[in-house]
Order: sequence, then C-alpha cells, then structure tokens
Amino acid sequence: MRGVAAAIAVASLAIVSTTVSVLAQAKKGGDPKAAAVKNPVQPTPKSIAAGQQAYNRACRQCHGPKGLGDGPLAPKNPSPADLTDAEWTYGSSDGEIFAIISNGVGGDSEMKGHRSEMTATDMWNIVNFLRSIGPQPAK
Repeated sequence: MRGVAAAIAVASLAIVSTTVSVLAQAKKGGDPKAAAVKNPVQPTPKSIAAGQQAYNRACRQCHGPKGLGDGPLAPKNPSPADLTDAEWTYGSSDGEIFAIISNGVGGDSEMKGHRSEMTATDMWNIVNFLRSIGPQPAK
C-alpha cells in the first residue's frame, strides 16, 4: 500500500512540475494559471528544513540568509525581492512562487529559473520554507 501511495505522490509531483514548467516566465501582477496550481508538499518541519537547505544552495547568495534581498551577490538594479514582506510583484500563491523558482522572472531581473538544477520537490520545499519566514498565503 505504501508503494502505491508513493507512486501516486511521485506522479502528482511530476504532473504539477510539468504543468508549471510549461508556463512562461513570471508576469507582473501574477499568473492565474500558476496561481491555480496547489502545493502538493505539506509544510511539515521536515519539508521546511529541506526547503531551507535548498534555499541556502540556490537562493541565499542573492536573496540573503533571511530572505531580505540583501545577499552578497545581490544585483543592485533591480535588487532581489524581499521574500519576507507582503509585496509580491509576480504573484504570491504557492503555485506562482513555484513558477518563479522554476522559470525565473525575465525582463530586467537577473532571477533565472532553477528547474534544471533541482527537483520539483526541492522547489515546493523552498515554497514551504518561504512561507515559514514570510507572509502566509491569502485565504
């Protein structure tokens, strides 16, 4: 029974990952298609800890250790987003945040997508970590 549940979970993550990864780079104001994608990874302490580790590997250099946009390699114009505040230019739903991590932002931003560098689970864990340090999703 556990094998079946694990297979279903892996298949669900693959479908969600594929769905979000075909979306274009983030647009100001958010993306309704990405917003409709639900986070399949529960925000458990284990997920949040794994998300913090993945964040430290892929995001900390620009967004800073606390997500304030003040990392040592942060570009100046535009500077990286403060991931702890309530202002999310490209959408604040879990699906939109996942899409930004996966596909990047584009335009004048230096935020590049990370889908070739990490798994979908890693990216969902980062979403869960960001929720633990920043604003909660709207109900």
